[in-house]
Amino acid sequence: MRLRNMEDRPLEPGNSPQVTSRSEEARNLEEFLSDLIGSSPFDVHCRVSDEEDRIRVEVDGTDRDFFLERRGEGLLALQVLLGRIASQRSYSKPVFVDSAGFRHGLEEEISEIAVLAAEKVKKLGEPHKLRPMDPYERRLVHLALKDDSGVETESEGDGFQKRVVIRPRPTTS
Repeated sequence: MRLRNMEDRPLEPGNSPQVTSRSEEARNLEEFLSDLIGSSPFDVHCRVSDEEDRIRVEVDGTDRDFFLERRGEGLLALQVLLGRIASQRSYSKPVFVDSAGFRHGLEEEISEIAVLAAEKVKKLGEPHKLRPMDPYERRLVHLALKDDSGVETESEGDGFQKRVVIRPRPTTS
């Protein structure tokens, strides 16, 4: 496998992935990713961009499917790693990692699952537990249902993978 940057030139020492960034934070992440990718066997490249509300890392390349396996666990792992770096360095924005719109599709899927489950809960009047989810996915469920006055959500369990329980919201008389 050959490592390549965004311009499809072989990566060499000092030849980091292309970056579209304005902040020092994004440049620091770019440098870290360049070192990380440079020492990996994957034919991938990362584009780091500074958005208004987050630092975005887009993973692309011949081996990007590795990051998308098992519901994007590789993307999540990279996001957790970069998020911890950002947190330790007190970055002003969160880091978001995606590849070919995968995370966007996942967001839509999880939001749809949450809304359908909430409808079921309201119809049957019984709580419903969703499958175990990572923190990012759980957050999507909570956000999808935060304005639904008929249900409430709560994460339940220990560890990284927890279930979201959707319950009928108690009525006040």
